[in-house]
Amino acid sequence: MKFARRTKRSPSATDFGHLQGVWRSLGYGKVLLIEEDQYTFFEETSISCLPLLSGPLDELSERYDTLTVSPGGQAFSAHRATGVTRIGFRRIKCLPATVADTRSRNPQDPEYNFEVFWHTFAEQYALFDLKGVDWHQAYRDFRPRITPGCHPEVLYATLVAMLHLLRDGHVHLYSSWGQYNSAPLPAIFKRLDDELEAADTTEDIDSYLGGLRAWLREVIHNDYLGGRVHQGGNRLVEWGRLSDDTGYLNIQAMAGQSGRIGYPADDLAAIHALMQQVMAEVGHLPNLVVDVRGNGGGYDGVALCFASYLMDRKRLAFTKSARQGNGYTGRQAIHVSPATAGTYRGNLFVLTSELTASAAEIFVLALLQHPRMTLIGEPTQGILSDTLERHLPNGWELTLSNEIYRASDGEIYEDAGIPPHIRLRFLGRRGREAGRDPMLDHVLGQDRHSGVAGRKL
Repeated sequence: MKFARRTKRSPSATDFGHLQGVWRSLGYGKVLLIEEDQYTFFEETSISCLPLLSGPLDELSERYDTLTVSPGGQAFSAHRATGVTRIGFRRIKCLPATVADTRSRNPQDPEYNFEVFWHTFAEQYALFDLKGVDWHQAYRDFRPRITPGCHPEVLYATLVAMLHLLRDGHVHLYSSWGQYNSAPLPAIFKRLDDELEAADTTEDIDSYLGGLRAWLREVIHNDYLGGRVHQGGNRLVEWGRLSDDTGYLNIQAMAGQSGRIGYPADDLAAIHALMQQVMAEVGHLPNLVVDVRGNGGGYDGVALCFASYLMDRKRLAFTKSARQGNGYTGRQAIHVSPATAGTYRGNLFVLTSELTASAAEIFVLALLQHPRMTLIGEPTQGILSDTLERHLPNGWELTLSNEIYRASDGEIYEDAGIPPHIRLRFLGRRGREAGRDPMLDHVLGQDRHSGVAGRKL
């Protein structure tokens, strides 16, 4: 579609006030009602249209920026302020008839909740083919369990059994009966669980892994960085020198650098300040190790901000498209450009593991075209799509993967993870018994002996 008017500044309540009417999103399953002084968002399926939230129009100006309106005023798009996505909306004549139908329903009806749940995934989930899941067959298998008077716990157990089929770390169910995450356990958990079983101990796997990660952090601080560790960004970013020629940067999360979760704009401001400090202290070294082995994600915008301080020139980071009907929205191209304050120009070694997930994978994806970048470690976790938040009539909350991310070459790394160029095990037994970090030793060995860095193997 052609767009004629764009507000490069953040749009105001007045800008949205000019768009009074009813709008349906392209993908994402949303209906937006804009009235004279307020808005209402609805979550739509083919059988429901559930009012989600409403408020004054100035809240929309906080939610979106760079508003673009078509010449005839029949479509607009806006960049979501908390991410990198631009969402399009088309004007429709009136609210769907399903709004009235939803209001007339008993929100606690287990059959209605099951139907809304099933249709939500049937119409929004993007990865059925990739996961090899027949969602229509799942309906036939599980629908008979839900009867008009069945207990909510039965409904919860049934939905959990269906979500288990997806094995997706971005699929969650939050209810009064429990919380469920569909993610399969990374192989490291099986490996460490075998160690615990052999040791005949009652220690649980989470505390064991936490202890090993704390041990590795101490080894890096003391043995590799010589105790000279700098910290910033709410202690989520650490850096120092591994040798005269090699710097080290550990990014532990892609959110929270401002000290507050849920404020990505504040995180970005904090990152710009601390990364300029990082560049001043280690940015001139020939080699830089960037460690995201324990980074479980956060905001894509934060990930791209970090990447901007490491990129040599503007490059395509990835494309993304959202589930829409039986197909997908057009591919939205996301680029990463060098930070205006200056960027790193040497050889990059990025360390990954199976715990590198979500926005941390977006960070890796954004650097794949870097000509002097080598990935070392394990494949990432393989959960790249944003999480689409949805709700059931009874108040239960869901998240699901509704997008397809493609690398600059078109490759899809969802589920499989981004593979390293050089594969080394994270927290492997040999390294632990030697009191060493084999990935850092590999980088420093290249540094000392061959002087070769940045090869893609």
